[in-house]
Amino acid sequence: MMINIAMVGHIDHGKSTLIGRLLYDTNSLPEGKIEEIERTCKELGRKLEFAYVCDALEEERKNQMTIETSQTFLSTKKREYAIIDAPGHKEFLKNMVTGASQADAAILIVDAKEGVQEQTKRHAYILKLLGIPQVIVVINKMDLIDYRKEGFQKLKENVTSFLGKTGIKPLHIIPISAYNGDNVVNKSERMKWYNGPTVVEALDMLKEEKHFFDFRFAVQDEYFIEGREIYVGNILSGSVKKGEIVKYYPGGENVKIEKILSFKEELETAEAPQAIGLLTDKELKRGVILAKNSSPIVTRKLSPLVFCLIENLKEGEEYTLRCTTQEANFKIDKILEKIDVETLEKITNVKELRETEIGKLQISLEKPVVVEKFNTLKELGRFVILKDGKIIAGGIVT
Repeated sequence: MMINIAMVGHIDHGKSTLIGRLLYDTNSLPEGKIEEIERTCKELGRKLEFAYVCDALEEERKNQMTIETSQTFLSTKKREYAIIDAPGHKEFLKNMVTGASQADAAILIVDAKEGVQEQTKRHAYILKLLGIPQVIVVINKMDLIDYRKEGFQKLKENVTSFLGKTGIKPLHIIPISAYNGDNVVNKSERMKWYNGPTVVEALDMLKEEKHFFDFRFAVQDEYFIEGREIYVGNILSGSVKKGEIVKYYPGGENVKIEKILSFKEELETAEAPQAIGLLTDKELKRGVILAKNSSPIVTRKLSPLVFCLIENLKEGEEYTLRCTTQEANFKIDKILEKIDVETLEKITNVKELRETEIGKLQISLEKPVVVEKFNTLKELGRFVILKDGKIIAGGIVT
């Protein structure tokens, strides 16, 4: 089983360098990648930088800043990982949320010299909101504080104290130097006082959590094939068999699955995350959610947690919610609270959420939407908010 790992933290604390070092020291780099990196660094007049393994865009290389969520693959002796490099700069919070929402676990990276910063706190809080169950903290750039045990212990106490307030209990807090390779894959000779796992050992100690949930299918589009309508989309969870009776929502009526198609092949069964086509005995349309065994939440009222990415969210104004293939306009009835990520204080009596702020809303939708709580099924528990066709916020159903 592959585990998805989100790499998060404040800008310039060394996320991309750590990923590059992990890939290099585990021989997970594709053939020719090192030569490409060496050539690029030479053209830019810099010595070999492991960060360039992940910062694949020319713009990123020139600006030395990760601006897109990128995925790379790491292989250890135990299993494989997909490493999601989530941007640290606050202007790229949207990509960080997107990346972290796909993760099974996370590595939160903290600079040994700079310590816990604003984005460190914001990212930690988002990890908690997204319900990511397993978090490893690495204290990077230990070389900048001469690999001192005392400096690590002080920072470890600060990190533990803050994360405790968010409800996150890290599995490990590891002192490393990603640049020099200390405690990443190989044990550090310069920190013999540390007797815990390396980063790779900590990853290999993660639990493989399998999530099982009832059948959910989001209708994305319809096609006419040989005079019949075929409804295509992705199975979000569970499985379905040819001939089964399921229900469609928001209506809640029975639908018979007459055929299951995959390209030109007909299937007897299909399961998540397959993309399939369905032939049914009733007419459906984009945005319909098919379900069986249990009923999803169908509602016109929500009180979600939201992440304001760009622009402001204001009480009384209208926006559009998009969840899977569903879209519905809504109005913000009330901003219930804003969370101060510095102090974790909940602030009431606010009329708007500003860029990068996190809060809880009370909203009324123009029509029913089909959702699940985020911790039950992420695919139906997360959504984006649009204004004039532009994504300005993201949220989760709690």
